[in-house]
Amino acid sequence: MHVSPAGDNAFLVELGEVSAAELHAAAQQVAGPVIVGHSSLYVIGPIGPIGPIGPIGPMGSTARVLAVSFTGPDLPEFLTRVALAPFLARVASLRLTVRYLGFRGGFGYLDGWPEEWAMPRRATSRPFVPRGTFAIAGNVAGFYPIDSPGGWNLLGRTEENLEYALTPGDIIQIEPNLTVPSPRAPFDFAQGRLGEGQGEGLSLSSIEIISAPLTTRVHEKDWSLVKHGRPPGGPFDDIAAALATRAVQHCDTLLECAMTGPRLRFRRDAVVAWCTPDLDIRVQRVHDGEEIAFGRITGGLRAYLAIGRDEGIVAKIERGDRHVIRAMRGPHDVGVEEVECEVTPQLDRVGVRLRPLRAIDVQIPADLRSIGMQCGTVQLHPDGSLVAMGPDHPVTGGYLQPMTVITSERWKLGQLVPGERVTLRATE
Repeated sequence: MHVSPAGDNAFLVELGEVSAAELHAAAQQVAGPVIVGHSSLYVIGPIGPIGPIGPIGPMGSTARVLAVSFTGPDLPEFLTRVALAPFLARVASLRLTVRYLGFRGGFGYLDGWPEEWAMPRRATSRPFVPRGTFAIAGNVAGFYPIDSPGGWNLLGRTEENLEYALTPGDIIQIEPNLTVPSPRAPFDFAQGRLGEGQGEGLSLSSIEIISAPLTTRVHEKDWSLVKHGRPPGGPFDDIAAALATRAVQHCDTLLECAMTGPRLRFRRDAVVAWCTPDLDIRVQRVHDGEEIAFGRITGGLRAYLAIGRDEGIVAKIERGDRHVIRAMRGPHDVGVEEVECEVTPQLDRVGVRLRPLRAIDVQIPADLRSIGMQCGTVQLHPDGSLVAMGPDHPVTGGYLQPMTVITSERWKLGQLVPGERVTLRATE
C-alpha cells in the first residue's frame, strides 16, 4: 500500500495487485467520499487509518441480468477466436464485476472477461458508438452508457438504460441472443450533448429563457454522486458563486455564465445578484413581466447570477493575480515544480487544456492504471499538453497526474480565457 497526497484536500491510496473484491472491501473501510480506481482509492478529506484489506462482503452491490444482442460490427473478428455456439453458451455463465467507473456516463469497467477472449483496443476510435453497446478492450468488458466516441471492440448491444446506473461491486450476468436490436437515431455531434446541468432546469416556472447560450444551472458540490460515476459538480469559481448567492436571500437558482450573460423574462418579482470575474456585484429588484439582459463578460470567462426573493449581504473581496496558480506536486510526484502554459480554446466545465511553452521532461509510464480525480487535478497527456480538470470532470482517468491545484486557487482555472498565459507553480 502506498499513500500520497492529491492536493490539499485528498489523498491517493494505491493498493497494488488486488482483486475487485479486495478493492471494494478496502473502499468500505474509508469514512467519507471515495473514488474507486482500477487498484486505488482516491479519498476526499484528511488521511485516516485504513486497516488490513480483505473481502468483507459485497460493496452494496446489485445483481443485474442484461439481455445482449450479439450482432456488433466486430463480432466476426472476435469469432475467429471461438465458435459461436460455445461462446453463447459460456458467456451466459459469466459473472462480470464492475471494478470501477470512469469515461462518460458512468462507464463501468467489468472484471471477469476470459483472457482467451481478449482483443486489443482498436487502433483508431470510432466517432459514434450507440448507448448500450457491449464492447471489450483487452480482457476488460463494458457497456457504453451514452452515445459517444469509442475505441473498443463492439460485440453487441443491450436495450437497458445504463447511464449512471452502475456502481462498483455490481454483478452483471449476460443473457445472450442474436436478435438485431432496434435502430436508434444517430447522435448529433455538431450540436453535442448537454453537460451536467447545462440547459437542465433553466425553464423554471418563474423565468422565461430568451437567450442563454453558455449558461449552466449549478448546484453545490455533491460527492455522493461519484458512487455512480457522476462528477460532483459545483461552480467552477466557487468564490464568485458564493458572493452572488450571499447577495440575495432565499436563493433558489444559481446560473454560471461563460463569455456572455443570459437574457431572461421574469414571471414573478425577484431579486438578482450578478457577480463578474473581478467580484463586482450588482444587485437589483425585478418585477413580474420584466425582461433583463446581462451582456458580455470581461476580466475573465465566468460570471454568476443568483436569483432570490430579497436582498442579502454584498461583500467586497480583492482578488490576486489569477495567472499564477499554486498547486501541490502529485499524486504522481515526478518533480514538476513550475510550468508556464498557454490556455487553448479547448476548455469547458470538464477541463481546461493547456499548452506548455517548454516541453515537460518527464517519462510517462506506459502501464498507468486509472485513478480518481477532482476539480484541480492536472493531467499530463502523451502529446505533451496538460489538462486541468473542472467540476464536471470524469471521476477517474488513466493519465499521469503530476500536480493538483490547491482548493483556494481553483477559481483561477474557471476564469482562464483562450490565449492567456498562466503559470502552474508547486508549493509545499
